[in-house]
Amino acid sequence: MATHKNANGQTIVLAYVAVVVVTVLGGALLNHGFTTNRDAAVQQLQADVLYMAEGGLEDAIGRFANAIANFQIDPNVVQYPAAGVLTTTFTGGGSASSTVSEAEPSPRAVADPDGVSIFEKAYRVRATVQHPTGALSITLNQIVKRRIIYTFQHAVFYDGDLEWLPGPDMTLSGRVHSNGDIYLGTHAILTVDSQYLRTAGNLYNRRKDDPGAPMGGVVQIKKAGTNPAQFPTMSGLDSDDATWAADSQSRWGGTVKSGVHGVTARAVPVIGSIAPGGFYDQRADLKVINGQLVQGGVVLVEGRDLPPGTVMTADDFYNNRERKHVRMTTIDLRKLAGHFDANNDGVEDPPGRNGNRFTNRLPANGLLYANGRATPATHQPGVRLIRGAEIARAGGLTVVSPVPVYLQGDYNTVSKKPTAVIADAVNLLSNNWRDSTSLSGLERRPASSTTVNAAFIAGITETTPSRYNGGLENYPRFHENWTNKTLSITGSFVSLWNSQIATGNWVYGNPQYTAPLRNWNYDASFSSGTSLPPFTPYAVEMVKGAWWKE
Repeated sequence: MATHKNANGQTIVLAYVAVVVVTVLGGALLNHGFTTNRDAAVQQLQADVLYMAEGGLEDAIGRFANAIANFQIDPNVVQYPAAGVLTTTFTGGGSASSTVSEAEPSPRAVADPDGVSIFEKAYRVRATVQHPTGALSITLNQIVKRRIIYTFQHAVFYDGDLEWLPGPDMTLSGRVHSNGDIYLGTHAILTVDSQYLRTAGNLYNRRKDDPGAPMGGVVQIKKAGTNPAQFPTMSGLDSDDATWAADSQSRWGGTVKSGVHGVTARAVPVIGSIAPGGFYDQRADLKVINGQLVQGGVVLVEGRDLPPGTVMTADDFYNNRERKHVRMTTIDLRKLAGHFDANNDGVEDPPGRNGNRFTNRLPANGLLYANGRATPATHQPGVRLIRGAEIARAGGLTVVSPVPVYLQGDYNTVSKKPTAVIADAVNLLSNNWRDSTSLSGLERRPASSTTVNAAFIAGITETTPSRYNGGLENYPRFHENWTNKTLSITGSFVSLWNSQIATGNWVYGNPQYTAPLRNWNYDASFSSGTSLPPFTPYAVEMVKGAWWKE
């Protein structure tokens, strides 16, 4: 019996010990599970606030760049915003509070390898985030280099896709940049005589509207650092190739770079900058409103303040591309500069000579803002500049309009000045243009060779799968038979928006136009950044540097 009792006691003791062990182990495992879950939750919170803070940094950097590009703040501002913070609200809850402050007192001029001067200044961007639960907060810092490149320091700058598909041979020098994709092709030889061809997207050796259509020509691009210059061809090498990232660099020596090489989009002005009440309207020293010149809020009267015929209005211009008559406001730039036949001898006298009492009324700050007249739906508004061979202002002239602008005849060819036209669309008319033949066939609209020295910012239309927008080669809109006639342009071609008024589709041939021989070049005097047209807008690039967490 004693033995039996001892066995039972041992069994009870062992069972008790087993229960204790299981309980202890279970508690330990349960505690470990709680700890693991808690650690995972903390890690998730940390990841959440980190991502939110990074989002706050990105948003602040983008808003800072756009504020500079759209003239809302000085490009060398000490702090942005001047008071308070930038708030970024997240859809999942929570927000980031950010500030931008200068990290060096003055900008620096940096010369790129192609000779273009870029103005850099370092800024510190600081973003603080508290998790929506209030459980955790974080502050991140990012140093960025604000790089200002004037838009006109490019031969070609497009905010959207750039299509460049000329029929005959074409050569162009100067920087080429697109914030979108670039499409290059030709039926002849297209020569990009530049060491700077950049796209924030992809580069394609084909059409956008019809990718499978054969072009048959040769696209050749200058290889950086070669002397004498070498121009390797694309021959189908583009962003569709698996080896594009490396092969593009070995073929062109760094001239060609795309998004895979780190090229990013640059902030640029939006179309609102040319709208009535926008930046240019507010800054203009001289305006044309409803066919009248206005300076300092005072209407200038022809015959008293201006030579008669300085501003003229007419409705007899027909635009075959738009299929509408144009209610045209024509500005005579020679008369605006005060030239007048004071003694009726058939020769215009400059201001102050031979009794000419008129003065040069070109804007003191170089900015002329010209709006169109009220226009019925059957017409389009337009502003035309005539007799602009000489721009009688030492610092040059920028003409801005929210409507299509037409340049007629040679422009800025005498003692060339820095000039620009910024508009809904840019139309070029030769020295031989006559309004009276605008409704006639092309055989009655022969162009004559014409020279234009100006930078342009103008709207374009969108290419669709079935319709080409005309491309860079038709960026200026034509209205004549230019066959075998030369159009020489020295300047810059910038596209930052789509046309809001001149939205007619591009069509080649009769009755619209035939193409000129294109002698187009970048104006190298813009490269230093000191001889630019008045009120040249910026393209703003932000280059990220050091990053740290407080």
